[in-house]
Amino acid sequence: MCEKVPKQFICLEEFISEKEYKQINELQDLCNINDKTNIKLELDRRVNMNRSSETRLNEINEFFYYVDEVLVAYIQISSLGNNIGEINGLIHPHWRNKGLFSRLLGFAAEECRNRKFTKLVLLSEAQSSYGVDFINIVGRKFAFLEYRMKLVKKVTFQHSGISLRKAEEFDLQEIQRQNILFFYDEYINNSFLQQEQEKQNTYMIELREQVIGKISIDYSDNSAYIFGVVILPNFRRKGYAKAALSKAIDLIKEKNINNIELDVECNNISALNLYKACGFEEKSVLLTKFPEKI
Repeated sequence: MCEKVPKQFICLEEFISEKEYKQINELQDLCNINDKTNIKLELDRRVNMNRSSETRLNEINEFFYYVDEVLVAYIQISSLGNNIGEINGLIHPHWRNKGLFSRLLGFAAEECRNRKFTKLVLLSEAQSSYGVDFINIVGRKFAFLEYRMKLVKKVTFQHSGISLRKAEEFDLQEIQRQNILFFYDEYINNSFLQQEQEKQNTYMIELREQVIGKISIDYSDNSAYIFGVVILPNFRRKGYAKAALSKAIDLIKEKNINNIELDVECNNISALNLYKACGFEEKSVLLTKFPEKI
């Protein structure tokens, strides 16, 4: 008796086609049902990039693993700017724990190295046990884990002495000092430095005109990302962080932006509790690393 060996092959593309768009949607729906998640891969935007692109960049962004012409695994790369690459993907429930996704991830990681990304982010829905477990396995060897959190309800905290002041040229030294103290790895790898040197979205947190921290906001289309939040140690556990974060959210909402996100290390319990108190919830788990290999 002969056992049929499934035909397996990998396809690498710069953009997704209409056919691939349908295949990924089917796989996404299947994974959502199986894992009881709500994964969204922004496929409409990615297929529209194909339609609107006039020139080819010779960059591989889409990675497909087929078994007998059926798509069973998919990975996408997104460039987040500042030499940061984000990797997201799916794998069919019946084809997990067989090495397929790891093999496909190897191709994606190699592409990120070729594009000289200085930082990689692997993304998984927080509710996906398989995705979180996979990221934990990789993360034990290479990186640290973060939650991607999203504002789901606005909780207002007020403190009469707390205000936000847009950073000026003379604040740069203090911004750099705080980054070295509290975000050493990101500072050395230039994740914060370029944005904060521009000072356009960095605010100094002041308590009655005394600088006690800082907060930065990155705007993109109809969304905003909060990062680089610092309250100096002597001023913690007094409600100042909640008041400052509440004011930052107000600044964002003044621009009619409601999609507000931030990242926090999974083991930073105090920061997690702070953001939850301010109305954020965990939406995804991220593996962040400064790459040599995955």
